[in-house]
Amino acid sequence: MKKKVVGILMTMLLCFISADYLANHAAAATKTSADFTDLKDLDAATKAKFDEMISAGIFEGVAEGTFGLKDEMNRAQFAKVAALIFDLKADSNAKTSSFSDVKVDDPANGYALPYIEAVKAAGITDGYGDGIYDPAGKVTKEQLATFLIRGLGKDADATATPGVDDPTVSDWAKKYVAYAIENKLMPTQDDGTFGGKTTATRGQLVEGAYEAKEKFEEQVEAKKQEEEQKKIEEEKKKEEELKKAEEEKKQQAGPSSSPVTQPDSSSSSPAPQQPVQPTVATPTATPASDAVTSGTQVTLTTVTVSAAVYYTTDGSEPTTSSTLYTGPITITGNTTIKAIAVKPGSTNSSVARFDYTVTTPIVLPVSIPPLKEGQLYSGSVAKLSGGSGTVTYAVTSGALPVGLTLNPSTGAITGTPSVAGTYDFTISATDSATPLVPETMQYTGNVTPALSKTPLQLINEAAESGDWTGVDESTFADAGVTGVTSENLFSVQYYLDPAVTTHLPLPRTLADIQAIVNETIKEMMVTAIYDYLNPLGGGSRPTVEVFASAGITGVDASNLDAILDELSLAYQESRTNPMGTPMSTKQDIQDVVDLFLAI
Repeated sequence: MKKKVVGILMTMLLCFISADYLANHAAAATKTSADFTDLKDLDAATKAKFDEMISAGIFEGVAEGTFGLKDEMNRAQFAKVAALIFDLKADSNAKTSSFSDVKVDDPANGYALPYIEAVKAAGITDGYGDGIYDPAGKVTKEQLATFLIRGLGKDADATATPGVDDPTVSDWAKKYVAYAIENKLMPTQDDGTFGGKTTATRGQLVEGAYEAKEKFEEQVEAKKQEEEQKKIEEEKKKEEELKKAEEEKKQQAGPSSSPVTQPDSSSSSPAPQQPVQPTVATPTATPASDAVTSGTQVTLTTVTVSAAVYYTTDGSEPTTSSTLYTGPITITGNTTIKAIAVKPGSTNSSVARFDYTVTTPIVLPVSIPPLKEGQLYSGSVAKLSGGSGTVTYAVTSGALPVGLTLNPSTGAITGTPSVAGTYDFTISATDSATPLVPETMQYTGNVTPALSKTPLQLINEAAESGDWTGVDESTFADAGVTGVTSENLFSVQYYLDPAVTTHLPLPRTLADIQAIVNETIKEMMVTAIYDYLNPLGGGSRPTVEVFASAGITGVDASNLDAILDELSLAYQESRTNPMGTPMSTKQDIQDVVDLFLAI
């Protein structure tokens, strides 16, 4: 009768779960790659991958009929996908995040808060340090490869892999990319490179997630089979031990030599002995008591067939009123699990205790600031987060650039690099907590040679030769010239040509160069105004600041609109009426403004 009731309850529960699942995933289940116009040209094998991820509810389109195949992926989108493919526990009721920039009321990315917390708990990513996750930030291909590998629990395997020889991949990511390519998580590009620093697209996320999901499910199935085989072997061993014990007991008793006497029916008979109840085997845990990372799942088992396990996590003694074990227990903080095994007709097992201490992996920065030969340097490889004890730092392979030293207590790298070149070295950070928790990271220090010429000399030489290689806006800034940006750099270089600007011959002083830059900016602003006045110019509406930068006075926020109307009329008149107001120079614009102000 009891089994029948349990069966009915389980059937009802499955019905509720199925109804909820279908309600949440009906829309996704009805769509395939054929419903999205930007997926129609994919080959059959790729479409099959997209169909599986869409039908599983992991991916949806960005609009009706559009999947967004080439749209760039952000970190919030990745968190959701990672949580789903790696079956991470995401608390849908969570309203606050451990990251200061993740808000549930964020209209664009607030939906991802539970998933972001889940990937953090699983150790896939800890953000950028200082409590920042950057949910709207882009994910590069090399970062995506790293995150997928960590989700599979293959971080150690990846770091033991020789890195790729690929200039498109950052040094810190070369081992992860090599592992991802070798295990077919992500492919190379048509030219053979990986393109690690480029932003990953939704299409690349689908294919990478599909491959990772396949491998994750294989791992889960392999682990399940391993546990089932272990259970069978343990039960077999138990049966053999019991059989052996019974045989030894019979041998010790020997054959009976006393005649068998029948009890006297006239005398009172002793009460029959009660059979001794077997004792249920004490539960075991996988993993056993140990230091673990947050998100570790603990499995409880007993070798006694059909026995139920009850457990507590608050330190109290377990009874049949405690929580019934139905699946893995997720460890997120220091936890003590106490468990008993129970079976009708048998004596309850003794109480098993399992103690878990959560260790937080150390997260190191992935790179160090650039270095210059002969220039005082101050960098750091200090942990961004993680660890629970005192952390010590050491160079375990390679060598720091000549002239630099590492502080083993703080991770600070200080000194003055004295020899230019590229230096590869590995830093280890070891947490003193028990057990010791080490973390390593490979770094590349590029020491650029000291400048043998001043920035002013470099600018004059480039102006004379016409070769501006290596001279950019930062060179002007280093020389003390202001106003040069990437947008006006080409124009500044043009007007610095001595054949164009002849009244300030070479070599020019800092003041000469600044004067040319100022005039260049004014000319660009005047051109911007004319581009706006010309219906075919396509220029944007000038601001008060644009007029000021062009050296035109009298324009402010209160009269800007009216002046632009006057200028447009004057410009059109100059094009249609030969006797109209000329409009071809900065002074012409100033004349129209002055006339307007005088009226």
